[in-house]
Amino acid sequence: MQTNQHSLPIIIFFISTIIGVGIVTLPRETATIVGQPNMWISVILGGIVAFINALFIFMLMKKYPLKTVFDIAPELVGKWIGKLLNLIFVCYTIAISAYIIRTMAEIVNYYLLDKTPKFVVLLVLVLSCMYLVSTGLSNILLFLQLYFPLILLMFLLLTLLSIKNIEPTHLRPILYMDGIDLLKGVNSTFFSFVGYELLMVLSGQYRLTRWKPVVFILGISIGSVCFIYVLFFILNIGVLSIEELKVITFPTIEMAKAIEFQGFFFERFELLFLFGWIITIFTTLTAYYYSAMLGVCKTVNCKKSLLMNAIIGLLILMLSLLPSGITELFSYGTYLNYLSYASLIAIPLLLFLFTFRKGAMK
Repeated sequence: MQTNQHSLPIIIFFISTIIGVGIVTLPRETATIVGQPNMWISVILGGIVAFINALFIFMLMKKYPLKTVFDIAPELVGKWIGKLLNLIFVCYTIAISAYIIRTMAEIVNYYLLDKTPKFVVLLVLVLSCMYLVSTGLSNILLFLQLYFPLILLMFLLLTLLSIKNIEPTHLRPILYMDGIDLLKGVNSTFFSFVGYELLMVLSGQYRLTRWKPVVFILGISIGSVCFIYVLFFILNIGVLSIEELKVITFPTIEMAKAIEFQGFFFERFELLFLFGWIITIFTTLTAYYYSAMLGVCKTVNCKKSLLMNAIIGLLILMLSLLPSGITELFSYGTYLNYLSYASLIAIPLLLFLFTFRKGAMK
């Protein structure tokens, strides 16, 4: 981790993990809460909070080089409480994986494969992820690096093609500030940056002990995602308006549908976006799937195996099938936020406090 050569795969890992469901649902959620053209400021504030929290997680992990959160939890708080904390983190990774792929299945059914059962879409994605995870972290990182340029290309094309549809009046008033509403929006935008917490998993493979390279990695990763989110927020507002964002379930896809070029051989530009977005969903799922399997294996002291891989995949698949529809799925997202608070903030904070207790005992 001491060289830029090692930094690039980690940066790509974090960016690929963070960008997921949020890019298609966050504009609607934030418009409902903030309700003003400057709601992109809430995205920047959410990114700053995420960056600060990521640095706090690094402060914990740098004390234990080449160890994951699953290793240090039993060491700091005792075997059984540590295992309980590990299981909470594993439940979080499984729950967020299920939420991600169910959202993807809803979108695929609505825009692409309306006759295909959701179960088939979910099964294909889980089986593909099972195979990639079985090959190990090094191959996962190579896969992310292979498809990362395609994801960036998709974002670039959608941006260039959407600019001409922007209505400047939708972006006014410029820099109008309602601080309370903007702060309320941070609670929503903060969770769109989840993925950086997997620093607690990558730390088992990379020696994360120096501030400068880690700050660089986290800054580039979270900063790049924040830039993409802000850009797409401005595009969504400019093309659709705040009032439309409040009632459209997946505004970014609808924005892509609004792209028109007369006489051009390719008319459904939302398919171009969905192609790249499904890749980002798969990369996000892979990262959390790998973390879940690693956590289970370290908690119950077993080796990674096909059986354990299948059990994790089955749990994710079953959990993703629980919501009866899109409304219930979004309500589940609220409960997922509570679990995220525990995994992103409570567990690292508890372990960090116990490091002082352990130091005092020594």
